[in-house]
Amino acid sequence: MTLKKEISNPHVTFRTYLSFPDRMHQMNLLEDHNLMLKVKEGDVEKLNLLYKRYSRRFFGFFYGMTSDGATSEDLVQNVFVRILKYKHTYKENGDFEVWAFQMARNVHHDHYRKNKRYAFQEDMNPYEEQLSETTNTEVNMERSDELNYLKKALSNLTDEKRELIELVRFQKVKYAKVAEMLGVTESAIKVRVHRILKELRESYLKLDV
Repeated sequence: MTLKKEISNPHVTFRTYLSFPDRMHQMNLLEDHNLMLKVKEGDVEKLNLLYKRYSRRFFGFFYGMTSDGATSEDLVQNVFVRILKYKHTYKENGDFEVWAFQMARNVHHDHYRKNKRYAFQEDMNPYEEQLSETTNTEVNMERSDELNYLKKALSNLTDEKRELIELVRFQKVKYAKVAEMLGVTESAIKVRVHRILKELRESYLKLDV
């Protein structure tokens, strides 16, 4: 099966957050669940629909963790290969968003163990189209000093902290779902995020002087 490459990007700034009406979001999640059940039953073409919905978010997550566009593209493909390979493990009462992002986390962890370290100074010119939305405004922000400071501040976080910020703030996974992935309480996740954001803000301000 060939998965169409429709990857574009993720986060552009610390202050820019996507927002989705809760009712629409819940409907989409239910539809995602039903699509995955069909994939599990053997209708693998339905995976293309899930790819269209999630490849962009996965690319954003991976790029936030690696700062490497080419690697991020490869890891997105790896996630969907794994989803197909392990489709039989998806539960009838499952939550596709939680299950798929857990899969993405595992893909990233495996990749990191093999590569040990990342360089956060990649030339992004080849990936500008993928890492921008449809407006010129965000492309300009990508090139701004403010965003460069933010990238440096994010890169100073540990992988564990950066992963949590990527999931909650940039990819908009709800606290309760991240808590489920990590096996902790929702309140614990909220406390962690609050502390990390404080650390990130302080690091950002030190750079922006």
